[in-house]
Amino acid sequence: MSEQNGLAALARQVAVLEERMETMNERYDKGWALLREDLAKRDVEMAKRDVELAKRDRNMSIQIYAVAFGIVAVMIGIGGTIISLLV
Repeated sequence: MSEQNGLAALARQVAVLEERMETMNERYDKGWALLREDLAKRDVEMAKRDVELAKRDRNMSIQIYAVAFGIVAVMIGIGGTIISLLV
């Protein structure tokens, strides 16, 4: 009988451990789901930032070309003025 009592106690312990294991697996599954959700949100935000940075880069390039064109135009104007004064 003591052997049967020991087996019953062992069976109860195994059942408790299985229940704990299932609880932990559920927690891990919820954690992984939250992590996947957070990563998806981060990916969307990064895509938005990439689009904004591309717009900024394009605007910056246009500004640089405009300034360079202006400098060249001013240089040509000054050079033409100097040449016309010398002639």
